[in-house]
Amino acid sequence: MIKRSLLTAGLIATSLSNVYALPYGFFDARSVAMGNVSVATGGLTTAALSNPGMLSVNENNDSYALLLPAIGVQAIDDGNMIDLVDEFQATNNNFRQLEILEELNDASVIAAFIPNVAFVSSGENFTWGITLRADAVVSAGLRNVDTNILDPDADVEAIGIAITEIGVPLGTDFSFAGMQLSVGITPRFVQVDAIEYSQSIKTSDIDDIQDEDSQDLGSFTTFDAGIAINVIDTFRVGLVAKNLLEESKVTLNGTKIDFDTHLRVGAAFDAGFMTIAADMDLTERDPIAFENPSKALSVGAEFDALSVMQLRFGYQSNLASGATDPDLYSVGLGFWLGFNLDVALVAGDDSSYGAFVQTGFHF
Repeated sequence: MIKRSLLTAGLIATSLSNVYALPYGFFDARSVAMGNVSVATGGLTTAALSNPGMLSVNENNDSYALLLPAIGVQAIDDGNMIDLVDEFQATNNNFRQLEILEELNDASVIAAFIPNVAFVSSGENFTWGITLRADAVVSAGLRNVDTNILDPDADVEAIGIAITEIGVPLGTDFSFAGMQLSVGITPRFVQVDAIEYSQSIKTSDIDDIQDEDSQDLGSFTTFDAGIAINVIDTFRVGLVAKNLLEESKVTLNGTKIDFDTHLRVGAAFDAGFMTIAADMDLTERDPIAFENPSKALSVGAEFDALSVMQLRFGYQSNLASGATDPDLYSVGLGFWLGFNLDVALVAGDDSSYGAFVQTGFHF
């Protein structure tokens, strides 16, 4: 049976070896809680992971920041695929099985395990850091559907992708037309591994993906670049470009994984006790396998109580053409306990959920 453990970090972590770094979408608990905004918000570690143009926007005047670690899981069951496959395996009624195959048309499950580590050193004129990032993702769906009334069948196929990387974010700032202009780049070394799985819907158990051999798809180097402009003291805009050197990888079964250039813009209003922000993808990202293409619109808010506790809310929607992902709602808390402790929860329709927790220091 397709078990709900598909949606746990354990499956993904054990399915893909050598996953020691971070994600492309979710970066830290603060961003996740605020709807995944990050381009024009955040402190040093958030900037190191999302927009290097924010590295010199040092909101707390810290000299050093350490994120150790940030860990997240995310799952989207688009179309109630898990329950329907379980029901298909439990029934002997061929007519009901045919109905289930029809209901499973375009259904998919995507699950991700996201660990991050970052260190940043901020000087008077220059900021640098080191990031370790990973994005381990499993995407599952149906192929080769056979609607023969005497023997309905289909293949449950899944692909697991582990993207691990080391980045060296670098940033500086200067005055431009009376505004603070911050710029940065992040050279990145990226390793890609994959696992592929296929089994009849009658007998499939996605846990068995752990028994498949891992494919080393090789490595490449690329870099990100970003800017942030303080238009006025309380209003900032930013732009980040990911994967400015593009790359493609192909699995043994012919699945193509594209690392295309991706643009994202953001804006933030910061009144000290309250921050309101919005991000939007300017380019659409292709799916890995069965999931929807992605073009996110994110909005979020943070309310700060004396720099000791922060309450955060967020909303995220997929604007990609034809996408059926549910809208996601998020909430989170941040605490300063001599160190940072941040947690975030994400939920949507169709058994979609996520969680993020992280600890860190700044001084």
